[in-house]
Amino acid sequence: MSESVLYTVGTALNRAHASGAEVQVLVEGQWLDGRVAAVDGHGVVLSTDQTSHAVIRMSSVSAVRTFAAGPRAPELQAGVRITAMPA
Repeated sequence: MSESVLYTVGTALNRAHASGAEVQVLVEGQWLDGRVAAVDGHGVVLSTDQTSHAVIRMSSVSAVRTFAAGPRAPELQAGVRITAMPA
């Protein structure tokens, strides 16, 4: 059985915002870096220091590089079967 996780640009930015991790976003061939000050479905605000920030449309972000541990699926032991439980 294979398990997949949908990990999007928005998910990466939301997680970076929650953890305070630094990120780089690729916008029209340029890498911009900073901490995510705000993010929603329309855009992201990157704070680069106390005196500057950038507002970027989500549709313009091609990639996100996050300086934090990546998401991991739980490791399975041989012979262990996972089944969905009703809510």
